[in-house]
Amino acid sequence: MGPRPRSTCAADRQLRRRDRQPGPHRTGRHPRARLRHRPRRSGHTVTATLAYGVDSTAHQAAAETGRATLAVLPRGLDGAHPHAHAPLLRSILDNGGAAVSLYRPGTDASGATLKASAALLAALARAVILVEALDHVVAMHAAETAIDLHRPLLAAPATGDVRSSGNARLIDKQLAANSPDPHLALALPHARVSRAGDVADGDLLLAAVGKDGADYFITSYIAHPEPFDPSCKCGVCCLIAKPGEVVVLSQGDPWESCDPWPADDLLLIVSAQRLTDRPLEE
Repeated sequence: MGPRPRSTCAADRQLRRRDRQPGPHRTGRHPRARLRHRPRRSGHTVTATLAYGVDSTAHQAAAETGRATLAVLPRGLDGAHPHAHAPLLRSILDNGGAAVSLYRPGTDASGATLKASAALLAALARAVILVEALDHVVAMHAAETAIDLHRPLLAAPATGDVRSSGNARLIDKQLAANSPDPHLALALPHARVSRAGDVADGDLLLAAVGKDGADYFITSYIAHPEPFDPSCKCGVCCLIAKPGEVVVLSQGDPWESCDPWPADDLLLIVSAQRLTDRPLEE
């Protein structure tokens, strides 16, 4: 989580965040289906490969609402990959979308071009959403590039199935935001870095930011800043070793204690003004 001007408070916070798991889904629809379809309605541009499953479905869902998308190809622009999705590629272009590639016409897809194109996809995107992936497959290269480039990264909760083992690793190592909530997927492209002391009421807190990048919380939460009270008996405020300028970003939610931060610590947030479509859990 980066250096803190206190002794054990950082470790205490990390343990509590790891313990706080997402609650049960409130609709019958699978969260991956909601993450797959919701961004097309938001005004964001879907950027994806033409691969079977989530990627091709995202293009098709956007086309249903007349929205243009961007296809990233692991081969020359003279063909589609997979070949069976040539009609999908044509429909993307006919719908006002575009296709990009690192390779000249005539280049066929290979393991190397798939990995490079996954990295290109992350570089082009303002935020990356990993719906479901085996660990160490091509889709994970997009996620790992997002981490390297400090792009906001969201992974749908792992199900315990091997097909979501990539999600599980990213979430366990706190390298990605963890949420089934499609509203977070819509907010993610607006994420920015802020001083803890500048966080406003209603801002969404995603991660602590240090020299090695973002350290995502197990579950994001809404800030309600309060002045720091050194006489507080919550069990956490008393652990502050050198108070300096400190702000309490939450009191009693999501834990039964305060959430104090040094004012100069950096956080990845989405400002309250961007959370227009609101059912993010408080």
